Amino acid sequence: MKAVKMMSNKKTEKFDEIDKMFENLQKANDETVDSFKQRLNENKKSQVNLSDLNTKMRKTMMVKRPVVPDRIDVDFNTRYDYFLYLIQNVNYGSSNSENYVIGHRRALNKYLCEADRNPTDLSLCEAAISDEIHSMLNRSKTSLDTKGYFDGLNYVHKSLRKSKEIMAERINNILKRELN
Repeated sequence: MKAVKMMSNKKTEKFDEIDKMFENLQKANDETVDSFKQRLNENKKSQVNLSDLNTKMRKTMMVKRPVVPDRIDVDFNTRYDYFLYLIQNVNYGSSNSENYVIGHRRALNKYLCEADRNPTDLSLCEAAISDEIHSMLNRSKTSLDTKGYFDGLNYVHKSLRKSKEIMAERINNILKRELN
């Protein structure tokens, strides 16, 4: 007898559950267009605003362009050594986007290989980088990788100029000393 009561209780519970589902369906059918619109508007308000999300993502993916240091406290014998030092000691900080850094490093590595071909005459490397910078000026730089690459080209260009300035200053100091 107990087993029969338990089975009938389970059946009753299942039927109650089914009845509740039908009630919910009936309520959904009875809903007016206005109440449905209102419910949709409430859902929209609770959703994340996409423009806010884009702004937040842009802030987290902001990049800080690495700069060539104004002063270098080490002494090298060649212009190539100064250039190499500047390229190998780039400070990207901790907040730069990984894609930006990858693009930046790609430019640095490309022209480091170019400079390795003729380390005694970096003018060929200077000419090649100037040409590539000019060709990229009109291209879109919407991706972080492309922006990083372009900034990397400029960093290499500035490093080449800085290495030339340092060597010119060293030569000037040597000449002054010898003439006195």
